[in-house]
Amino acid sequence: MDLQSDQDLIGDIPLYLTPASKSVESAPNKIALGLIKLRKWQVHRLAPLAAGFDRQDAYLVRVNYEFDIAPDVPPPLWAEVQFEFMLEEVTVVDAMPRAVTAPAAASSWTLTGELQFARRDGDGHGWPAGSPAAAIALPAISPDIECFGVGGELVRWRHTGKVPPGTHTGVFALLVPAQHDTLPVTAEGTYYVRTPPDLQLRPTGRRDAFDVPLRSRHRATGTSPAKDAGSRGRGPRVFVSYAQESRAHKDAVRDLCTLLLDQGLDVHYDQQGLDKRRNWDRWINTQIQRAHYVIVVASPAYREAGDGSLPEGVRLGVRFEYARLADLLHRFPDEWTEKILPVVLPGRSHEEIPLSFLPGLADYYPVTDMTEQGARKLLRVLLRQADTS
Repeated sequence: MDLQSDQDLIGDIPLYLTPASKSVESAPNKIALGLIKLRKWQVHRLAPLAAGFDRQDAYLVRVNYEFDIAPDVPPPLWAEVQFEFMLEEVTVVDAMPRAVTAPAAASSWTLTGELQFARRDGDGHGWPAGSPAAAIALPAISPDIECFGVGGELVRWRHTGKVPPGTHTGVFALLVPAQHDTLPVTAEGTYYVRTPPDLQLRPTGRRDAFDVPLRSRHRATGTSPAKDAGSRGRGPRVFVSYAQESRAHKDAVRDLCTLLLDQGLDVHYDQQGLDKRRNWDRWINTQIQRAHYVIVVASPAYREAGDGSLPEGVRLGVRFEYARLADLLHRFPDEWTEKILPVVLPGRSHEEIPLSFLPGLADYYPVTDMTEQGARKLLRVLLRQADTS
């Protein structure tokens, strides 16, 4: 569990104490306790696979994460790190370590043909010579650790017993539909530390998200070396949140998204990828968590969602998006004030921006027409350009 340099970081999860109640005036707004640092992933595609894995690719994945707690903060009494895979039909087949209740020495494992971990005993289980699945090294492990999520679309390790600082390693076997070359991941950390009861503080953390490139199925073999993965995309990722209140408004939003795409931005909105069934609740959460910026398009219905004056049972999508964004802005105001960008399209008014998004106290971004010049102020922020006009 040695501490490492930060050269191989792909993300982090800040750990805070925040007021449990807005009525507690004596509590500070936010106390930083430290970070869960996420290290680069190593991803091996496994081949050949046993019968029964048709139209699926299998990967052996090694992850490293580090609890970097401030020196004056006592170790958490327990802490969890979770990685959720934001694709349909992704399955964590098995993971290590599974349940550690006593100190464990460094050990060597292998994967069976069914992608289950087994102690290495000389049986290669049909993997080619040199396959990473035939010899999987785990470092020494300190108790207590328990693993959750096997058989589903996430993996979570829970550490208990005054979690010490340092780096921890987990490995898992993952099945992914064969057509995918990138794996979107949302990382989350939870923990518990004792605090003075009179301050009414609660532990909280911010999620992080990143893409893991998967080895091309045309080039990968069972003997290929590991690929360092988990690097972020080069351009800002933008999620566009709006109310579907009229055909004209939807068309205007689509025109805005086309303009942003033409500028090289990674734009996501709900008129894309409609050729298959979608879990909208999960999709919205994923888009918000993974976005570098969230554009909120002003309109009467979006303002009504913020005011709570929409009729019952209508415009459920914008209700959910507004509630999620308002919650994040309340809990993490510094971060989300910068990430949420209210936009006023031609013919609309800044009075249609929900009050929670501070139209009178913070910037908003008028788009006078669907051209680069008409969206100059917005593009300057999204592309981080200096204003030379």
